[in-house]
Amino acid sequence: MRGKRFVTIMMAALMTFTPIHSLAAEVITPKASLSKKTAVDQYTVSVNGEEGPRDFKVYAQFGTRNPRKSFVAQHGCAASALTCVLSGYKKKYADYTPEKTSKTLERKIFGKRAWQANYRKSLPAQRPVSLYGITKILNQCKVPSTYVRFFKDAQAIREIEEHLKTGNAVLVEVNNHKQKNGVISSRYNYRWSTSKHTLALLGMTDTGQVIVADSADREWSGQKQRVKFTRMKHLVKFMIPCKKSSTSLYYNSVDSCGGYILVNDGKKK
Repeated sequence: MRGKRFVTIMMAALMTFTPIHSLAAEVITPKASLSKKTAVDQYTVSVNGEEGPRDFKVYAQFGTRNPRKSFVAQHGCAASALTCVLSGYKKKYADYTPEKTSKTLERKIFGKRAWQANYRKSLPAQRPVSLYGITKILNQCKVPSTYVRFFKDAQAIREIEEHLKTGNAVLVEVNNHKQKNGVISSRYNYRWSTSKHTLALLGMTDTGQVIVADSADREWSGQKQRVKFTRMKHLVKFMIPCKKSSTSLYYNSVDSCGGYILVNDGKKK
């Protein structure tokens, strides 16, 4: 009896001190199940989520539907990334396009005055929705999110990978310069962006790579365009930690519009 009692006490102690999240199985997607040919205007990718597969629609900014002199072609990376994420989380928005998101959803949630303040400008002066603005839309669409503005590289790698392994997406802002813990190099590097760019990270593969939904084409990625693959330790070098906070709904500066969003996350930071 004494032996059984000791075992019972030890099991209770382990349950008390073992974090619940450490018991959860990691959600990953076999890379072999993902197409290597996604150089198309629109592509639907199936990624494993916390409750089963999620289908995300990934749109090209420079597709046949978007002439070069259109908002989506020139500034639509954030609307494209947001539309992609919404398509996987809410059936209501599964058929939204980046055009509809920017013209309808932004106007509805931000209000006519704020929306017109951006889109009444000349096309070159218009700006994409900011990460802060994206969190406003996600939350209104019943997809809770956490905006992480300030980060060190190791923290971002760990937190983003852990979040992706819960079966949930992440949105990130990347630069055309490398950085290390917030110190940005003066040298240009166009691997992920020719300027500033918003990407949706949809999950992790069984090979430890991040599944990246990208609205832009990159020559280095060959036929893998709407869906690309990389490792967080490489991608974080192009991400942008904020230096200050902003509640601007549209992108206004590199200092205040960087960071990343943990999608379907209820924590507040």
